[in-house]
Amino acid sequence: MTANTTSLKWDNPSVEALFHLLRIALGNVESSCTASKVDWQEVYDLSMQQRVGAIACDGLFALEQCDIDEDLRYKWLGQSMVIEQKATAQWKLACQLASLYAQHGIKTYLLKGISFASYYPKPFHRPSSDLDICLLEDFDKGNSLVEQMGVKVDVSETKHSHFTINNIHVENHQFCIGVKGNKRNKMIERRLRQLLNQEATPLGKSSVMRPVWLFNALFSMCHAQTHFLIEEGITLKHVTDWVVLKNHVKSDDELTAFWRECESFGLSRFARTIDELADHIYHGGAIGDLGKMMLQDILCHKHHEESKNKTAAHLNILKMIVSNSWKYKYFSDTTAFRMVLTYIFGHLFDRAPKL
Repeated sequence: MTANTTSLKWDNPSVEALFHLLRIALGNVESSCTASKVDWQEVYDLSMQQRVGAIACDGLFALEQCDIDEDLRYKWLGQSMVIEQKATAQWKLACQLASLYAQHGIKTYLLKGISFASYYPKPFHRPSSDLDICLLEDFDKGNSLVEQMGVKVDVSETKHSHFTINNIHVENHQFCIGVKGNKRNKMIERRLRQLLNQEATPLGKSSVMRPVWLFNALFSMCHAQTHFLIEEGITLKHVTDWVVLKNHVKSDDELTAFWRECESFGLSRFARTIDELADHIYHGGAIGDLGKMMLQDILCHKHHEESKNKTAAHLNILKMIVSNSWKYKYFSDTTAFRMVLTYIFGHLFDRAPKL
């Protein structure tokens, strides 16, 4: 596993310039440039590293006046088009799979990437590494249908199966989140499944189903916290996901229900800090010490390449938990030591978890 690190201080002018572009793209401010001198190359590099490059590009092209070099401007546009093309291909495959499954009475629920992207002003500008779906009790049936197409399905992992179609990596989730050896996560998983079974929304004229808002809100926080505490960390994309999700909440009661769920599952400290950063990005609100700590860690985001060796991959996860141990004091209701024990227990004694 290798890691590449780029770091800027949380109050760096380039960081603020990027936030300004995101505000414009997400619809909160008029198209004007507040900074007279901006290192646009640095802003571009940061936006790509933080997985918000195409979103920021939308803000850039809405600026009335901007001193960016034309070559960089169109490089930025070109990279945004690449992101859009990949997202479009993922969406087309999602529709094809959902249509296939629907013919056999299976509902296809979108998880993570495309589901969150559907809340953005320009959904195809929110990048996603994989296409994530969930078929609930039809998990095995869905895998079998794909295999009948001549596609190899990898079922070696507990949480989801893997397969690739048209160079697009698909994860068919048996569980929404990792549950091995983790009582709390099994409780969250049961709650997420209850929410999945509530009335979902078809996206467009497709058979693809977007889960209810509360599912997406709760799942986004669970997913982001896992990346923040256990894996390589999170990017600004995780924060802008919360910006658009919160902007689409239907009522104060629904938002209150979300915070109640966070409290019951030990997500509150993490979720409140994400909420503070989202307010800072979208409204320019102040951030406190915890917000600054989290934002600085985001800006030091490390990209890790996964090891193909399973043992090495497990050891690297344990190393990342230990290296992230300081985060547990501020953003979790457990400790890194307990998380290490939970991880080891799960992989030794709960290899085929049941809810």
